[in-house]
Amino acid sequence: MKVPLTGAVAPYVTDMSDEPEFRRDPVCGRWAVVAPERSRRPMTLDGAEPRHRKNGERKPCPFCPGQEHDTPREVLAYREPGTPADGPGWRLRVVPNRFPAVRPDVDEEACSVGGMVFVTTPGLGRAEVMIECPEHLTDPTKLTDGRFADVFRAYRDRLLTLAEDPRLAYAAVFKNVGAEAGASLGHTHSQLVATPVVPDAVEAELAGGKEFYTRTRRCVFCDLAARELAAGKRLIARSANFLAVAAYAPRFAYEFWVLPLAHAARYETLSDAAALELAVLMKRVLTALDRAQAEPAYNWFLHAAPLRSAELPHFHWHLEVLPRTARPAGLEWGFGCYITTVAPEQAAWELRAAL
Repeated sequence: MKVPLTGAVAPYVTDMSDEPEFRRDPVCGRWAVVAPERSRRPMTLDGAEPRHRKNGERKPCPFCPGQEHDTPREVLAYREPGTPADGPGWRLRVVPNRFPAVRPDVDEEACSVGGMVFVTTPGLGRAEVMIECPEHLTDPTKLTDGRFADVFRAYRDRLLTLAEDPRLAYAAVFKNVGAEAGASLGHTHSQLVATPVVPDAVEAELAGGKEFYTRTRRCVFCDLAARELAAGKRLIARSANFLAVAAYAPRFAYEFWVLPLAHAARYETLSDAAALELAVLMKRVLTALDRAQAEPAYNWFLHAAPLRSAELPHFHWHLEVLPRTARPAGLEWGFGCYITTVAPEQAAWELRAAL
């Protein structure tokens, strides 16, 4: 499936100087600073440069075929007909995380309140690992289009199942690629963490989207997509139904978002055909990122409506991809304000050129 660009790749032209510029995220209001001059700062400490993905790893890998005994029993598998559960013959498996951050069997009554200040509640939830292929691949772009589509289908299928538990409010779906991005195993995999609360980052987007909709009667994500398509400066690639665009107020250089062009709040409505189209587009842009930035570590996460939501008019599901092109430091950790040394318009041009 060919994913066309909109127009030819013209040389990047900007009227921006090296002077820094504040940018406000159009959805949640988070501030970022675009400061190209900082790219020239000296780095004399060993390890100051961000590391890329070429890391050694220990064997054996618990995610490879024949090691199924090393994981909990699968809760979802796409496998060859007639092959038994928890044995070889699968092309994708989802298993409970062996080292979970949250658990479904905690004592829900064990809530502790220390006045109005210190509050704890049981770590209720479900933590799962999605092993995306039997082959020991560390780069998800090496998956075939069909296998890559399986990943997006499996996200949908697990969200539908997790929504059946009324105790759970949200399922966070994310992927860490490379040790710098937080991965502890190289074998390509995603994670799902379902909790009784909606994460703050999603709450901020829901609130920002609702405020925009109240003022304009339009979805801010639909507005964003239309404006990016019209302007083209931050457009990376598009397909018939999806758009990939450099983030306007990025946390890291080369951050990009992928979102459906038609309004859709609930990722669970994704069709198999749309999963394939999304996979093809994501593979092309991730491959371009690897070419442009020498295989950086990166994270991606799926921001979708909370479990069991109605079709919200003010929210739009999307994937956010954060290449680890810099290390967060004092301003980022202490104050939530991110600095990037590459303008999003420049990043989009480089990624278009690398497609």
